[in-house]
Amino acid sequence: MVCIISIITQQLFYPMEYVNISTTQNIDLEYRIAGIGDRILAFAFDTLVLGSWSLIWALIFTSSGGGLLLWHGIFYIPVVFYNLLCEIFLNGQSFGKMVLKIRVAKLDGSELTLGSCILRWVFRLIDISLFSGAVAIISILVSDKSQRLGDMAARTTVVKLAKNNLLNSTTYMEIPEDYMPVYQQAELLNDDDASTIKEVLTFVEKGNNTGTEINYHSMHVKLQNALKQKLNITEINGSAKQFLIDLLKDYNYFHQ
Repeated sequence: MVCIISIITQQLFYPMEYVNISTTQNIDLEYRIAGIGDRILAFAFDTLVLGSWSLIWALIFTSSGGGLLLWHGIFYIPVVFYNLLCEIFLNGQSFGKMVLKIRVAKLDGSELTLGSCILRWVFRLIDISLFSGAVAIISILVSDKSQRLGDMAARTTVVKLAKNNLLNSTTYMEIPEDYMPVYQQAELLNDDDASTIKEVLTFVEKGNNTGTEINYHSMHVKLQNALKQKLNITEINGSAKQFLIDLLKDYNYFHQ
């Protein structure tokens, strides 16, 4: 019985499929595709959010005597376009997906586009609305990349983000009070650059700990070359990994 429960849990929340996603520096990182269990729980949370929003709308509309169509539009339109607006402005996430640490991603690793978001939203009518989610569930279970019909049309899927603690999920890196920056050019780094450095370092460290056979050194070198070119750095101290660590420390020095 325990074995059966373990297998079911694995299929619901930890499927073995993966997809590569490119960072802004064209570094491919491998993400596990989210299980149907995560997607159902995210949907349930989003339903709770929409229910709360609708309750607020109903109370305001009732108190206004039911004669203000403007209030009706203001509070009802976000319900209809909730998923579309969230995925466009929250980088492929709804509030439910944020809680479950999952997000929509393109299968080819490129950035999520407006067209893809619209396709996924339109197909929700078939996937979820008309058949109470049955089509979406069946499609996700039988497809190779856990896709509902909207995902297939938009060439997307939903991936599971790493469950890091708060500090590890940010660009924060502790530095001593008397720290002196190694590369003055690090002051030109932006948040996306620093996030990519931290993500690559964390991803490689996790892969080395699990013994996965991937050429992690090449990831360090590829990101190093991209940042050297961007910052116009000609000489570095130590390995590519040390270069990235120094840059992240310098970034924290200049931006703390």
